[in-house]
Amino acid sequence: MKRHNQISQLVSNLQNFSRNEHNLNGLSSPACFDVLACQIIDSIRRIRYVETLALRTEYMTPLRKEPNSDVFDPLRAACLYLRDNNYDEACWLVFLATHFGKSNKTGWILCRDIYSGLGTQTWTWDTITDDFAAFEQWFASVSDELTANSSLRQYGNHRKYETKKYHSRRSIPAVFRSYIGFIGATHSHEARFAEAKSFSSSPESLFELLYSGLNAVISFGRTAKFDYLTMLKKTGLLDVEPGHAFLNGATGPLQGSRLLFSNSRTAGDTIDVLNEKLADLAAIIPAPYLRMQVIEDALCNWQKSPDRYVYFGG
Repeated sequence: MKRHNQISQLVSNLQNFSRNEHNLNGLSSPACFDVLACQIIDSIRRIRYVETLALRTEYMTPLRKEPNSDVFDPLRAACLYLRDNNYDEACWLVFLATHFGKSNKTGWILCRDIYSGLGTQTWTWDTITDDFAAFEQWFASVSDELTANSSLRQYGNHRKYETKKYHSRRSIPAVFRSYIGFIGATHSHEARFAEAKSFSSSPESLFELLYSGLNAVISFGRTAKFDYLTMLKKTGLLDVEPGHAFLNGATGPLQGSRLLFSNSRTAGDTIDVLNEKLADLAAIIPAPYLRMQVIEDALCNWQKSPDRYVYFGG
């Protein structure tokens, strides 16, 4: 279906939802309906893009998982490692991609330089869990270089307040140590997730349980936890599904939700009520899964420019 037809159908669905389910008071003009529909379609396409990567590993160069290569990409590398049955390395790279993010200015360079040990030692999952003290010692030796040349290696937008300093309670070694602790003494992602599955009855309850467990990871707030778990889903590593938008602790998605239902960024329904309304709204999203991610991503972008379409990248 062409984009124009998708937009028209989605606008019609939004109008019906507003009439029959919950009033979408923030969609106060035809332009607002159109812009939200466009943002929803963009969000769906971003999810499908990652899914496509996971299905097309035969076309990827092995250099995508080589941290000393200029074309290193942790998400593509995760897909390649999954194909090669190295589940731990794939999950570790999804974590690294989430923690560091992709900078609009410097791309994956920060992630690449930490993972590659600045070209001296690749800190694979097996390597770092076998001798974490060696990683901590290495990081302490290069921390000054990383901070002095900070503009060359930047965090992604969602992670822009993170630090490269060694003497910080939120230092990279502190974050990594806490993540290893979250995975557990076996150092096996498969075992950790299998244990969580044994206490879960559905992909939604598994998401909820792991989301709560990720509180143990330093500097992993609402956005990081949500992004990490949904990326595990998109790359085919774990069958999880957010059952609601997890608005507690959110900024852009929460403002967008309030604007959508109450036409106010700061007033309106409680977070619990908003989560319920968004779960109802998910039914009209033309996507087979991760509808809640589509909604929270689309609302975050829509509220920045509610009546004039602006494209926002990944």
